[in-house]
Amino acid sequence: MKKINEVSRLAGVSKRTLQYYEDEGLLLVERAQNNHRVYDREALERIWEILIYKEMDFKLKEIGKLLKLSDDQKDIYFIKQIESIKNQIITLKVRMKFISSVQVNGIPLKPEEHSGETYISRITEIREKMQKIITEGEANDENE
Repeated sequence: MKKINEVSRLAGVSKRTLQYYEDEGLLLVERAQNNHRVYDREALERIWEILIYKEMDFKLKEIGKLLKLSDDQKDIYFIKQIESIKNQIITLKVRMKFISSVQVNGIPLKPEEHSGETYISRITEIREKMQKIITEGEANDENE
């Protein structure tokens, strides 16, 4: 059994973080006779698992659900998380391409005043073209 100070140092998180995990129901902690928190091996394993899921960018509510699932059910969450990260990567690549384009070519021409096109719709059109180029390029890379 370890006290909160020792577990905090071991885990590399604050005592408040450990208390928060307990408050959120992610971590069950025993109490000593003096009402101080004491952590057993199971609690340490749970802290490790929580920190691994946090590194995977799961929110605490999702982590709470993950902790209760079977390995097969967790795989579904992992697959969804991978897809979410892939989408974020594409979004960031599009943003980088947009910035590079402006850097090289200058600010794109805005739509004519009476064209019926808004500034936002023009930017969306540019972004979608760039996204198509990026996703098609990645699809070609995967096929090679």
